[in-house]
Amino acid sequence: MQKKGNSDLWRRVRLYMVGVIIGLIGVYFFFGNRDYKVLTPGMLKLDQLAGQTMQYSDTARCEMKCQGVDSVEVRQAMLVGKVNSKKSQDFNVHHPLFNFNGTTPKGKQLNVICMQLDSITRIIYVHDVAKKDTCKCP
Repeated sequence: MQKKGNSDLWRRVRLYMVGVIIGLIGVYFFFGNRDYKVLTPGMLKLDQLAGQTMQYSDTARCEMKCQGVDSVEVRQAMLVGKVNSKKSQDFNVHHPLFNFNGTTPKGKQLNVICMQLDSITRIIYVHDVAKKDTCKCP
């Protein structure tokens, strides 16, 4: 009697495992070739900020000119960047400040501080981390 109970259990486990494997193969064929990036609240916020109209402060323009960074590179860095939550303000304040680091396709590593206004992203500070900060900007 005990032998039949063990064989039924083993048969059920095997049947379950075959079903799981078939399901995993199906999921891989349906969704395996999609390029999803892991979305965090910081990444979603940066995507939102990159889609808005951008304004640059005088300091940011001076830093960008001095370090050879253009506005397209700032937007590219924003799309692949990561928010530094320790240096950023709370997401729930009226005009939050975001400090993020991002890399451009040309290999520049930018540190950017921006402020979210209603429908405008105000870039306050831009710095290429790989370069020494020798700019005399206000």
